[in-house]
Amino acid sequence: MKAGVLLKSWLLVSVVLVDRSCAANSAPTVGIYTLDDQRVSGGTTVFGKEASFGDFTVLVTIDTAGNVIKAEATDNYQKLDPAPALAAVRKWKFRPQIFDSKPVNAVGRVNVDYRKSPIPADASIPFPKGEPAETSITLERSACYGTCPDYRLTVRGDGLVQFDTGNDHFRGSAAEVHLEYNGHNVLLPGPHTARIDPLIVAKLLDRFQAAHFFGLQNEYSYGATDASTQKLTVRVGSASKSVTDYIGTMAGMPQEVRDLEDAVDEAAGTARWVNGDEQTLAELDAAHFNYRSGAGAKLAIAAVQKLNDYRSSPHTEAFLIGLVERGVPLDAKVGEATVGTTLVQVAANKGNEALFAELSERKVLAATPRSSITSAFSDVGCSAKIARTLVANGADPHIVSDNGTALTRLRGSGASCEDHPEKMMEMAHTLIALGVPLEARDNLGWTALMGCDSPELAQLLLNRGANANARTKDGTTPLLATDDDRVAVILLRAGADPRARNDQGSVRKQAIKSAWPATIVWLDQHGVQ
Repeated sequence: MKAGVLLKSWLLVSVVLVDRSCAANSAPTVGIYTLDDQRVSGGTTVFGKEASFGDFTVLVTIDTAGNVIKAEATDNYQKLDPAPALAAVRKWKFRPQIFDSKPVNAVGRVNVDYRKSPIPADASIPFPKGEPAETSITLERSACYGTCPDYRLTVRGDGLVQFDTGNDHFRGSAAEVHLEYNGHNVLLPGPHTARIDPLIVAKLLDRFQAAHFFGLQNEYSYGATDASTQKLTVRVGSASKSVTDYIGTMAGMPQEVRDLEDAVDEAAGTARWVNGDEQTLAELDAAHFNYRSGAGAKLAIAAVQKLNDYRSSPHTEAFLIGLVERGVPLDAKVGEATVGTTLVQVAANKGNEALFAELSERKVLAATPRSSITSAFSDVGCSAKIARTLVANGADPHIVSDNGTALTRLRGSGASCEDHPEKMMEMAHTLIALGVPLEARDNLGWTALMGCDSPELAQLLLNRGANANARTKDGTTPLLATDDDRVAVILLRAGADPRARNDQGSVRKQAIKSAWPATIVWLDQHGVQ
């Protein structure tokens, strides 16, 4: 390449880089409470000598292209070495951010999961060989302080699957106490047997061999409480090896062990007994189960409990629909309510539109007391369609429960629409149109605008007449209740009092503490200290 052409190419690249740099530097910077859900690439786990529960926080700044331009440690309560987290975060890529219809730089918090470096298995220890008839894999899972299923599963080399919820494992441990108070959390407790293709078992054993299972430690245990214990045991002839996992990936256990636990469940089809699925229905059909009996009603309620699990199976809803189609007695009373009323309430709460539609088609809503319909509406999940149907069937949209209204529950962590911003906005428009009061308070005394971290939701509420200066007894206003810089600016533009104070201090103090550059600029421009 000629020198003149090379110089021209270098100058062109330099101009592009300068233009991009200037564009990023000239763009305004706004704070976003969490940028975790805006990450599009980059690993979120780092390894080191320490282990934690992943609560290491990094304050990261990204440019208008979504590249990280600054990262600094914050909230390092466990005094971990920040270097691995900072190095990882600097490689992340984020979705470009827009505010006021313009590209912006953004600053926000992200979380990095610290784990102890995995301890490699001893690959020199051979995996024993044996005939399928003398080979088995056993998985035991214990109860926990929650809804962890408790069972023992054995898969034999010849394809025999044995499942049981007997109480004779993990005796003398915390798991025994959890089991006593929290139960098995299994849809169909008791012993069950099935058969799978022996080739599936052979492939499963190949995975154990590839993970050098016999070269793993006997136990990986992390110093925490209330979790579930898993134990894998492989028997080949006279050789046997067990590995116990108690939050093991935090204590140096290779991830492959956790993957093997799940693989055993998947190969055996454990979901048919634990959560309910199409296979469960097929087996009940083959056994000529009487769906219309009291046992059918109790089975439906047990499935409701599984649907209410913190992380429910995506197949449980289809299982419940299958029960309804097969004629479980919806008018049977189990506990305080009928099966039908219970199903209506859980379908509404979970936003399970397919189940709700099945119940509606079978006229269950018409037989459900109006008070229960209203209760279902006040606790409705992320489904505008269900919300409209409930009101059409008699729900009172003006009701305010101890937890507020369906509108106040749209915002904040754990909200049903938290991970679905488009559905959240559809819900907000629908609830307002149905007449849900904007200024109703929840049990904290907060309105729907208080604690709102969505700029779109905040603007909608303000446009519909929400009070930007509503106050609680301690002086908290929507401006002092949000965690998002963009929402704070929107509130200030709408007339929110910039001099408001509560027991946490002033708006400026919160802006500094929370890394709100746009709010600080607004306060400076208006002379507010």
